[in-house]
Amino acid sequence: MIKLVQPEFKEFNFIVDDTEKFYVKSEGKRYLDFTGSAMTTGYNFIKPKWLVSPVSRLVFKNPYTEKLKDMLTKLSGFEKIAFTTSGGEACDAALSRFGPTFVSFEGAYHGLTYITKIVSNGTGIDKENKVIHLIYPKRTISDDTAIEMNEKILLSAKKDLKIDGSSIILELIQSDGGINIMTPNFANYIKEIVNKYNMHLIIDEVYTGYGRSGELFLFKKYNLNPEMVCVGKGMAAGLPSGAVLYNGNWDVPHNDVISMQSANMFVGRVGVEVLKKLNNKVLKFVRDKGKSIVKSIQDIKSKKIIDVRGRGFMIGVELPDTETAYNIRNMLEKNGVLCSLVGEKNNVLKITPPPLIDEQTLMEGINIIISTLNQLN
Repeated sequence: MIKLVQPEFKEFNFIVDDTEKFYVKSEGKRYLDFTGSAMTTGYNFIKPKWLVSPVSRLVFKNPYTEKLKDMLTKLSGFEKIAFTTSGGEACDAALSRFGPTFVSFEGAYHGLTYITKIVSNGTGIDKENKVIHLIYPKRTISDDTAIEMNEKILLSAKKDLKIDGSSIILELIQSDGGINIMTPNFANYIKEIVNKYNMHLIIDEVYTGYGRSGELFLFKKYNLNPEMVCVGKGMAAGLPSGAVLYNGNWDVPHNDVISMQSANMFVGRVGVEVLKKLNNKVLKFVRDKGKSIVKSIQDIKSKKIIDVRGRGFMIGVELPDTETAYNIRNMLEKNGVLCSLVGEKNNVLKITPPPLIDEQTLMEGINIIISTLNQLN
């Protein structure tokens, strides 16, 4: 039995009493937040003039949410949008659109709602919940090996589950799975099985979207044609927000929202400003600096650094074991930089700066990380 990934939401040993741009503060000490908690923008991003009333989109139209809808559909290429209050809720809604059977991947994390929980982080064929967990390539599993294993899983699943017309959900970069990056070759395999089994392709861009990967929408770089794309995280500077981008008819959304406070006027107002800031210059900065950061960490001479991988500001440093990873995490905390741990053994240091960070602040944090990793024997 494969040991399942447990997302590391272990709290730090201090209480946050304030924030400052890209820092959290506790009793006067600042910690640069590279955990992803700063979402896309960072902290204290919202300006007083944006504090309009949170009037529900479910009942009333407003110019801000209308503008956000227009911007997202044009930028993504999708015709329609269903707003939610989180990325997890977006994934849950997308999965509910066509219902089971569900196809997901080992090491995946899509949320903690009922459906997202059963499709996330499982293994093998779950007949009771009608979920098929395929293999996702990673450092220890090649594309060819994963494809061969997946063909056997699908062949076996066909005996008990209806695969034709199923819903398949995937991350283009597995975050909690250990910063596992999908190759174009494996993306082509996804296209093959989607066509073969008439699957409804859902791409979870809650983490990779909105600039974190260096792209506003990463799926476009893989030449994939999903029916739905789920986004969340930094859509509204940390305010509760998410969305399903989709085509075709769907009887769930009411006035483009899934729930009462989805994309209300306040969230819509902030959401527009976030998208304005994520321009081509920012996205290029994330792509270029991400490459140079990976190269700098790869240059560290230590046998305890098993692998360094990443795209944009989604960077993973694989360490030999959990103990080593927690020691590094704790050392970084003492040095004023916060990172979290992911992977099967929580042994991958996840470095996820906010895409709107300035270069000086970014490199201050990266230099501390490099200096700390250099202490590995």
